Amino acid sequence: MATGEKFERVLANLYRAAVGDVEWVSVAASINDLIGTNGHSVTFAEVGPRGEPRIHFSRFFVGAEHRDDLQQLYYRDYFWRDEAIPRLYGLGDGEMVQKSDLYTDREKKKSATYNEFRVGMETQNGFFMGLHGPDGQGIVLSFGNSTERTGWGHDQIQAIKSLAPHMRHFARVRHAMADAEALSASLGELLETRRLGIVQLDRTGRVKEANDRARNILLKRDGVGERGGVLAAGHPAENAELRSLLARALPADGAQGLGGSMKITRRKARAPLVLEVHPIQRMGADHHASQLAALVLIVDPVARPRVDADLVAEVLGLTAAESLVAVALATGETVAGIAHAQGCAESTVRTHVKRIYRKLGIRKQTELLQRIMSLEGLRKSFG
Repeated sequence: MATGEKFERVLANLYRAAVGDVEWVSVAASINDLIGTNGHSVTFAEVGPRGEPRIHFSRFFVGAEHRDDLQQLYYRDYFWRDEAIPRLYGLGDGEMVQKSDLYTDREKKKSATYNEFRVGMETQNGFFMGLHGPDGQGIVLSFGNSTERTGWGHDQIQAIKSLAPHMRHFARVRHAMADAEALSASLGELLETRRLGIVQLDRTGRVKEANDRARNILLKRDGVGERGGVLAAGHPAENAELRSLLARALPADGAQGLGGSMKITRRKARAPLVLEVHPIQRMGADHHASQLAALVLIVDPVARPRVDADLVAEVLGLTAAESLVAVALATGETVAGIAHAQGCAESTVRTHVKRIYRKLGIRKQTELLQRIMSLEGLRKSFG
């Protein structure tokens, strides 16, 4: 298959995988093959108020496999001491940097992360790419080493740059859908979700259906509403941006539509809404899909994800009781408050704290906060 055809097929499947209609791992395998790399990872994160990274989701793929074991290994043993992480904060939107350039000569000799993980997993000659979002959140793409004998070539770099905006959109939509527990839902089932605003558009951009959450938002007309059967933003500049997003998602020539995101200013709330405009193909056997061409996800950033205690236990190697204590401490609970909530003695909670510190190799509660909050929102359901 010609490179152009292969790219278009990857792109189409990437958009389908964003809503769970295609297995993510199969698309990841085709991305590795298209680019010519031994693997890649996609991490959706933001920087917290204390400057700490907060991971909403992260997935590692090597060849044609989803490597959950490598993901857990990295976040348990290396992420918190990876010298490259704070140096990624300054990456511009779409900027690529070679991984080896983010470590000093001394770190290349002494760093456990660089030598045990980067070199050990054959990713030290790969690239990081930063992708910004409209709401302060961002995506970090990490690519392993090139599979070409001569190393990275121009066509490979161009393939990464061409895919990058679509991978950003994929990650944002996948995150919103998974957080609403709506991955793999049929178009009809999407209208039943209560955790995310869903608007379904036909090929002319007219509203066909909307779930209750979206309908309530549109009826309030605080930033965005429905005029004459089409979505419209209240602010003229934002309305022009919305029109442009919809035009790219619904091309008249029937080509693959392009997704995008934007903020919607609200009069009655400080935090803006975020719209994710997502072109869709026919989803499985859902006949309703034949009349539809795009989804608009309405996301309220104020609704934050929870820290998943079960996943904290799994990733950090804590017991169930220890993880509950760790999460409670990280979210501001006192030892006395935890003891009262769990119906145990304060001495029992302090024993758990000592064990947590020993297992994680830390001494201060601020270190525990950094470790726990870096996993905020990370869930198994991203698949």
